[in-house]
Amino acid sequence: MPDSFPLPPTFSSVDEYLLSLSEFYLDPFVQSLAGGLHILNFFLTSPDLFEDTLSEEWVTFFDQAELDDILDYLIFFKGSNTLQPPESLSIFLSTVQTLSINRNLPDEQAFSKPVPRLHSSAISVGMSPKKVHECQYLSSTISDVCSKVATPHVIDLGSGKGYLSRTLAHEYNCSVIAVETVESRTKGAARLDSLYDRKLGKKKDEKANTDKGTGSLIHVEKFVDSGDLTDIVEAADLRGHKIVLVGLHTCGNLSHHALRSLVDTQEIYAVAVVGCCYNLMTEKDVDKDHIGYPISRKLESRSIPLPTSARMLACQAPATWTPETRNNFFTRHFYRAIIQRIFKDRDLLNDSEGRILVGSLRKQWYSSFPTYCRGACKRLTENYDTQLDDTSENPFDISEEVATEYHDRFVSKKRRLCILWTLMACTVAPLTEALIHLDRYYFLKENGASEVHVSVVFDQVISARNLMVVGIKGQDRR
Repeated sequence: MPDSFPLPPTFSSVDEYLLSLSEFYLDPFVQSLAGGLHILNFFLTSPDLFEDTLSEEWVTFFDQAELDDILDYLIFFKGSNTLQPPESLSIFLSTVQTLSINRNLPDEQAFSKPVPRLHSSAISVGMSPKKVHECQYLSSTISDVCSKVATPHVIDLGSGKGYLSRTLAHEYNCSVIAVETVESRTKGAARLDSLYDRKLGKKKDEKANTDKGTGSLIHVEKFVDSGDLTDIVEAADLRGHKIVLVGLHTCGNLSHHALRSLVDTQEIYAVAVVGCCYNLMTEKDVDKDHIGYPISRKLESRSIPLPTSARMLACQAPATWTPETRNNFFTRHFYRAIIQRIFKDRDLLNDSEGRILVGSLRKQWYSSFPTYCRGACKRLTENYDTQLDDTSENPFDISEEVATEYHDRFVSKKRRLCILWTLMACTVAPLTEALIHLDRYYFLKENGASEVHVSVVFDQVISARNLMVVGIKGQDRR
């Protein structure tokens, strides 16, 4: 079967697509939107980051048009008769559209076979509708890969509470080793296994019976920091057997370890991985040969940087946004940008990146800016309490009067912050995600995989990280 990648319709090859995408992405203006600037620094410059980044004609257009119309234009590329964007903006968005891969789930008629429903209601115990959708579609695809490799053996890397592992074992008769780092998740998976058995009326300690269409499942607690899984293979007594390595939303570099296992572990004959949490990836240090982006020689030769801010933006999911959720995003970024200005005015921005880590707060802390300041102060005081003593004035303590004064000073520019962040998250960020998957595609190609596929496996509205990478080991690598 020929290799595949979800190319935009105007491209006939992956090489052609990479060339066009990298040329656009390396443009200095695109680089600034891709991660060269950080939205929390919005109010630190004069003029603000909006005017500092965008051309005068873009600024004029964005300041004058209706905000909802602008957001529809940037998120959905949907214009209206009332919008009269400058030609340069129209060309920019048109180029972005041309370079954007198709993230829509194909109709079931387009699959090699219809995606079956989960047969047993017991299998979905503990699953959200999102997780049911993911396990249903991914397990069907993994079953096809197992058939192609001719093996029932599967390692599920980053298995969490075992939803995918359980589905593969009990719906597809696979022999599954579920590998998870976090003890609480492994224990949670074991409890769900027991609940599944009880729902089926299965007696405690009753062994799996493959004649009844049930595979096997064991849980292993292990931290994986490389592609060499030989110790797991040996512990499972699978030396010399073919194994398919899978992962549902493997975080950060765990996706890289999964792909490297096709090279570093003799028994791994195929990988089928859906990644996530790109912000937890690292950038490869060529001198130290650390794992991270880029893992392929092809992308390394292009010298396309993906700093943390770019990878964080690539985690956004505009397809899942509603007016309420996007307004919540805007409020959070607006409050964080104002408090950053307060920190600057108090000479507190002394770290290498000029940032103080606040992190996410609970929903109730975002009801107003003074309330947010109280929550942030509480968090920061806990984090920095070793630097304070009973006689020290708390530098993070922001009175309600001060918080209100700062809020009122900057609130008129909130719409500018909303527009700039949407421009970053909805136009350039999806191209960053495409680059990450091109890197993974080329890595498998360069390392002798006989088949490489990057394809859409979930409905993006249900599960935003919906790109699956499949690699099957070539004959010369066996």
